[in-house]
Amino acid sequence: MTEIHDFLVIVPTYRRPEFLTKALQSVLRQRGVTKCIVVVDDSPEGSAQQVAGLHPSLIYLRNPQPSGGWPAKVRNYGFNASIALGIKARFVHFLDDDDTVPYGHYKRVKSAFAAHAKVGVIFGVLRPFCVLSDNPERRRLQEAQIRDMRQGYFRTALRAWIYHHIGATLKLGIISRWLYRSHAMFGEYLFLCSGAVIRHEQVVLLGGFNPEFRVTEDFEFFTRAIMAGGAHFLQRFSANYRLGSADSLWNPLDLDAPARDAHRAEVQRCLKSRYLKLQAEFGGCRFRAQKIAFKLVARFLDWTFVPLIDRLGVAGFQTASVRRAA
Repeated sequence: MTEIHDFLVIVPTYRRPEFLTKALQSVLRQRGVTKCIVVVDDSPEGSAQQVAGLHPSLIYLRNPQPSGGWPAKVRNYGFNASIALGIKARFVHFLDDDDTVPYGHYKRVKSAFAAHAKVGVIFGVLRPFCVLSDNPERRRLQEAQIRDMRQGYFRTALRAWIYHHIGATLKLGIISRWLYRSHAMFGEYLFLCSGAVIRHEQVVLLGGFNPEFRVTEDFEFFTRAIMAGGAHFLQRFSANYRLGSADSLWNPLDLDAPARDAHRAEVQRCLKSRYLKLQAEFGGCRFRAQKIAFKLVARFLDWTFVPLIDRLGVAGFQTASVRRAA
């Protein structure tokens, strides 16, 4: 009988062996769960083969058609290959090769899925980090950027916490589901790809990532996932999200104006395409009505509960830990 793993961990990688090593170590040290790790090497020369070879328990795949920087295609190849290989799992984590998993995270996610049998996606708080430069001026800029990023993710986590507790307090889970679903459609990112885990059967039903999207592909994928199966906010860090390197600002595009402008234009095209797809699916009137309703609710929360909770802190939410990280 084929073993059913708790977690299928798919790690696309491209010429970053030193980052990949830390990502794999963070997965391998997870205890209390079973896992199957699939590394998908998107480089033609197989730059990750040596790192992968140090861990005989994982599966190393070389993408037969390197994507040229198209994450959706690489993740889909890894997931489809796992099915062809007969790998079975309950949950899937698409982990970027430069991110890491907090210790004990998978065990907590498994318990959360057991407690919320109808939920398709579990996510938590992203913790941005970077290796700081020895150059004092560059280090100052890096510290300012990472501080802003952490505060931004902290405020996003406060919104998710509120969505969860509104439904729990009123004993009306439908309200939380509507808030998560509406935020996925009309709000900003609740998390990036490494920050969430999804049920295996839901990835199958969704058909994986949309191959039309080269950027914002995780935003589009998890929007569809939350709309289809709902979400649950895990009130803890769910991923350590790496920003850049010691030799650059966290976003290398900040140093290349033409590349930055081209990237922003592509992001806008993808977001517009996503928006039009959702509008066509819902129908114009229903789509606009739900958008207006959510924007009003979100604005009210931003004026009232978000600053109040930020100021006071709430038992059961890792406010102190997140603030220390910031």
